[in-house]
Amino acid sequence: MILALLFLISFGFGITLEEAINTALEKNPQIKALERRIEAFKGREISSYAFPNPEVRIESGFVTNDKDGEPKGRALFLFEFMQPIPLWGVRDKARKVVIKEKEAFEFMKEAEVRKIVGDVYEAFFEALYRKEVVSIRERELQRAKAVREFVEKTYRLGETTPLELLRSKREESIARLNLEVAKARYSASLKRLSAVVSENIESVEGDIASLLDIPFPQVESLPQIVALERQKEAILRRIFLEKSLAKPQASAGFVVEDSEEGYYGMRLALGFSFPIFYRRQGEILELQSLKEAIEEEVKARKIALENNLLALRVRIETLKEEIKKLEKEVIPRAEEELALAEKSYKLRAITLLELSDVRRRYFDLLLERSNLLLDLHRAYADLIRLGGWK
Repeated sequence: MILALLFLISFGFGITLEEAINTALEKNPQIKALERRIEAFKGREISSYAFPNPEVRIESGFVTNDKDGEPKGRALFLFEFMQPIPLWGVRDKARKVVIKEKEAFEFMKEAEVRKIVGDVYEAFFEALYRKEVVSIRERELQRAKAVREFVEKTYRLGETTPLELLRSKREESIARLNLEVAKARYSASLKRLSAVVSENIESVEGDIASLLDIPFPQVESLPQIVALERQKEAILRRIFLEKSLAKPQASAGFVVEDSEEGYYGMRLALGFSFPIFYRRQGEILELQSLKEAIEEEVKARKIALENNLLALRVRIETLKEEIKKLEKEVIPRAEEELALAEKSYKLRAITLLELSDVRRRYFDLLLERSNLLLDLHRAYADLIRLGGWK
């Protein structure tokens, strides 16, 4: 008994859109992988700003030049210590490169998150649409069942032909079959939603007619565009870094050396590397070409995104107008016609075939409204994938 009650409760309280999105973002392995890669930038930032390690050189040995062959000399001939000195702001420029690369990757992750949220949104409202279809089919079955019961009653009174009784039973059977098909499709949609959310979903909760306020974004603010802009900035900073590395580099230190008089001498040392033959032209040329490639890619992406946003705007506005017309004019009129047809049939003013036709048109309109709402939510899902909702 307790298990049966829990089973009913699980179906009575389904998952909401917000819960589905939060669960997907929490459990999606792809997002977890992207978060780990972002954490890896902490190590890169530390290594980019680290001071270079010193270099040490030691020379040791003995000299055997006497007659008895005994070694003479000292164990330490030379000790040299040199510390590279980063000049021209190399460390700070390297750290800024890593920071911009990290920002670019964060926006790439955000773009991927928007795609996942769009997939969850679409899968959720498809399940909600299937649930709405089940509700419509249940109401259709109730109407068909009521008509069949009325026909049976009149048949027992001898006021209806056997053919009309068979027709009413057939209408009820068709309605029952449509309901079973709707339930099966609803169950399949829940499985698809479960795969997207990475959790078993038994039911969904919400109103398919509820629409989120999803404003149309500016193309420049979309995550994929911002990510490319940050990549371009990272390349520019890397070009500055390469130009700094092309300048003379210095190192300083000291040398302790054995002298012929039997004591150690110490002197300071200063070294330079002069880029005479190669000034990192290859690296700079490669980076400049990559920067120009990203600039062209940004232009192409902006054109494609602007066209997609414009098409989505027209699509959404058109769907909203069609839904509004159905809800305000067509469906209320069809509902009145159905109520009038049912009364007229009971008064024998119309035939069962005419009543069935009116009822079918009414429920077809309800299904058409649900289909339009599903198309509208699919359009919103495409808008979210483009980055229109955070």
